[in-house]
Amino acid sequence: MEDIKLKIQELAEQNAFNANSISYGYKFVGNVQTDELCIRFGVDQKKPISELLDSEIIPNSITVEDQVLKTDVFKEGTVKLIACNPICGQNSGSNSTANRAFTRPLVGGLSMSVSNLPGYVGTFGFIAVDTNTQALVGVTNNHVLIQDAFYTSERSLVNGIYQNEYFPINKVYQTGESSPPPLNYEIGTSLRYVPIQQSTPNKVDCGIFSIKQSDIGTGTISSSVMQAGDPYTNPLPFATTAEINNLLVTNPMIYSSGRTTGPKGGVGCPMRISALFTAFPIAYKKQYQYTVVTFIDQITFVKPENDPILSPVCINPIIGGDSGSALIADFGGVRKIIGLVFAASFSGANIVSGHANRIDNVASEIGIEAWDGANKNFVDLASIDYVTTVGGSSNKNIICDERQFWQVGLTVSSNPC
Repeated sequence: MEDIKLKIQELAEQNAFNANSISYGYKFVGNVQTDELCIRFGVDQKKPISELLDSEIIPNSITVEDQVLKTDVFKEGTVKLIACNPICGQNSGSNSTANRAFTRPLVGGLSMSVSNLPGYVGTFGFIAVDTNTQALVGVTNNHVLIQDAFYTSERSLVNGIYQNEYFPINKVYQTGESSPPPLNYEIGTSLRYVPIQQSTPNKVDCGIFSIKQSDIGTGTISSSVMQAGDPYTNPLPFATTAEINNLLVTNPMIYSSGRTTGPKGGVGCPMRISALFTAFPIAYKKQYQYTVVTFIDQITFVKPENDPILSPVCINPIIGGDSGSALIADFGGVRKIIGLVFAASFSGANIVSGHANRIDNVASEIGIEAWDGANKNFVDLASIDYVTTVGGSSNKNIICDERQFWQVGLTVSSNPC
């Protein structure tokens, strides 16, 4: 499996065949899924070979080490981020009343916004544990939480364009449906994020923020382990790397609860994994300009239109405003978080699939663990210090006076390390 993942990454970095996405999934013949796994290429339009340039002709098979894998070509538009303004998704046919409501105690799947991104709304995915401090933190995408999440080494102070998440303090609100939000909607402050880079591929779009003890449910197992609108009450552990790598074989039922589409999953509103190791180009804003970067090793999921035992289907597997949602799979009756939703593939105006960062990559890159609902610490905002270093950096964090500091952006202020 690792060889296949690396091959897809190699093809993506080469921008092979001008594909919109490259992934590992089941081959379709005549719009019917077969039982043969292959390397899949999403393209704007399937064309006869006579109309293609030599560089656009996808071979019938690709050799990976000593394995020959067939290829499959399907129609798929570009991949886009799915944060949006508060009016988006009003006609999506969703049942998201619980997700958009002011909710205390907090649960996953709720509408959220931040002070540094006025007019944008996303999803508070779930509560996790900061590995270093053992404090509870909220988890979402960095493009929901952060105004410019690129590495500082890839940004510039030219023309005075700079962005820093702590000047002023970046506050987090739930619900995210009103702008400006009332004071009692504030639930925390952004803490850190995994920066985006243009020079090398990315695996995660993730940021975390503090939460207040008064906003968390009490009990032996806190009710805040739940997802909005979903009756499942048990804590959600993180799936293992092996469990994620085997998703195409085990084919579990998938669940998610997002700000716009609401709770999804189960036979009434089914979703399934369609591909693993997915790689694609996608645009992020860097200093107000859209910049194309590459993402690799993603999970792709769909509404299973061609699966007759799973009807009726949802209108959309994901839509604008659902960025930051947890993607959850049922493993023999035990639900586990497998990913963090952040993007969707479009065909015209229609969304054909959703994409999520693998939770094993998220956990290792940002430093979080699954929460079992037991009592934990909470972030003391008064203990947070800020330092300034000269020039940009391609490191996520630095050690200053034996303490770890994460990137927050360029600045013109002076508080040297």
